[in-house]
Amino acid sequence: MARTLLLLFLLLLSFTSSVFAQQTPAWEFFAGYSFERSVVREYFKSSPIIYSFKERYANLHGWELSVTENLNRSFGGTLQATGHYSSPLFQGTKTRQNMFSIMYGPRFSHRMGWGTPYAHLLLGAARVSATVSPGPHTSEVGFVAAVGVGADLNLGRKAAVRVIQIQYSPMNPVVSTEHKFQASTGIVFYLGSTK
Repeated sequence: MARTLLLLFLLLLSFTSSVFAQQTPAWEFFAGYSFERSVVREYFKSSPIIYSFKERYANLHGWELSVTENLNRSFGGTLQATGHYSSPLFQGTKTRQNMFSIMYGPRFSHRMGWGTPYAHLLLGAARVSATVSPGPHTSEVGFVAAVGVGADLNLGRKAAVRVIQIQYSPMNPVVSTEHKFQASTGIVFYLGSTK
């Protein structure tokens, strides 16, 4: 076991040792898995023909895509799109949850030889829907904001692994408890270099 860990460490070191003098990429493209912990609206039948709903926290799974344009080593702008989905079953009724967002804002990076820790503040719009088929549904588009931090581990001059990104948003359309928490991981591709 110890030998396997040592070999894995040496392999990672061989990838990262060549990037200690790495230039800042002009563009970063991220694609990956995203998990969201959010309050959702769940419908249920309070009588044979009448639906009611309750709000509670649920786990939603989905994706995240983002593009970052770096103006220099420390500052850039990020455009982020996310989609999260869930179909919780409550008292025999399945409610399909869809949450989409698109946001843009500044990103602050601290570039190091092994990778890049960063923080961002994003503003934009989200569309949230809760649907029972056949049955009731609700949908709303609204303003959203989010703050996040993360870390990318370099795999070479052209790619990195986004080890983790954690993001918090105080805005969640449709429901009354608006706090949302999101975590993402995936692959980052670098293109070009800043002047």
